Amino acid sequence: MSLIVLSACGDTKQSDTVRASPEQRNKHSPSDLVVGSNTFYFNSCHSVTGVFNDKGEITSRIILKIPPRFLSTCSSSTENPRQLEFDGTYLIVKLCRVAFGAGGCGVEKYRSKDFEHWQEYIGITWRNGEQYEAWRQLGSSSAKADEIIHVKR
Repeated sequence: MSLIVLSACGDTKQSDTVRASPEQRNKHSPSDLVVGSNTFYFNSCHSVTGVFNDKGEITSRIILKIPPRFLSTCSSSTENPRQLEFDGTYLIVKLCRVAFGAGGCGVEKYRSKDFEHWQEYIGITWRNGEQYEAWRQLGSSSAKADEIIHVKR
């Protein structure tokens, strides 16, 4: 009998520090999204950084630490290159994660109204023949959705 150990490689380090200061990022790379006077950067599959301009005082902080997934890697999605969006209410983060041996991209979505409290997309549900998106609080162990939103056609 033999034992086989599998492991996935990738950049899985998560940190509370921003990879580059806002000044360096602004000089050397464009922001991923600007909403009003706030700028947001997608840091691979690890985090999202917000740079906030509050009446001239500029601060930066990691606003979302993306939960790691065992035996998976992140992929640059060529089908949906837009990873950060703002729909007028929510900041939405989308990423493509490939599970070891699966070969396809599993899109994960996270959203927040206030950049502190986050929800994760958990799938589609149906009520009375109508399609809804199901969302739950990030980190919740409940299988139930905290909020459902009607999908308009």
